[in-house]
Amino acid sequence: MLTALVPCFEEADAVARLETELFPALEALPIPWEALFVDDGSTDGTGAGLAALASRRPGARVLIHRENRGIGASLKTGLAEARGDWLVFLDADLTFHPSLIARLLAERERTGADCVSGSPVLGGMADVPLGRRLPSLALNTFYRGLFDNRLTSLTPMFRLYRTADLRALDIASSGFEVSVEVLVRLLRAGKRVVEVPVPLTDRVSGASKLRRWRELKAHLSLTAGLLLRNPRD
Repeated sequence: MLTALVPCFEEADAVARLETELFPALEALPIPWEALFVDDGSTDGTGAGLAALASRRPGARVLIHRENRGIGASLKTGLAEARGDWLVFLDADLTFHPSLIARLLAERERTGADCVSGSPVLGGMADVPLGRRLPSLALNTFYRGLFDNRLTSLTPMFRLYRTADLRALDIASSGFEVSVEVLVRLLRAGKRVVEVPVPLTDRVSGASKLRRWRELKAHLSLTAGLLLRNPRD
């Protein structure tokens, strides 16, 4: 069984698209699934929209944070409630389209990997503004040099994980940097990670929640923690 986990913060404008694009993609899969949404302290009506969606869609559940706690906290909340043996983590803005979930599953079936990671470096970012694309490429180049230069993308959250592997990790990050922490720690645990090309598109509704200086500080703190805990030889 697959759990599609979607953290949502101030995403009222995206709920309709989640219903019309996520669920058809899940229904086309050859395995059972559930859709798990985490309303991360939204104040714009996201929670009400998700509750209405769940009332119409069997297999959908909504978890609620009373205050904003961050995307890493949403991962941990969803992980505690996930029923699937496998978990795919998706952005609520669907900048990685849900139809690509099938590609992750097919690659896992083909390779037997423990984690399949979607790579926009391999898949392309033609629709993404340069101001967003360049910092992402720079950060991924930095992380590749520190941790694993066989991978092209360490920061995107669009990945397929074995749920038990995630539950074995003591995840510390609360923000967007959680994607890097999880991947590095899975690699250090000896898990096999493979990449597949996936295109990254630009958001079509709402506003990005990423704040560059705050995220830079979080990434620097994460890097220090990872290097101190297990320095690279």
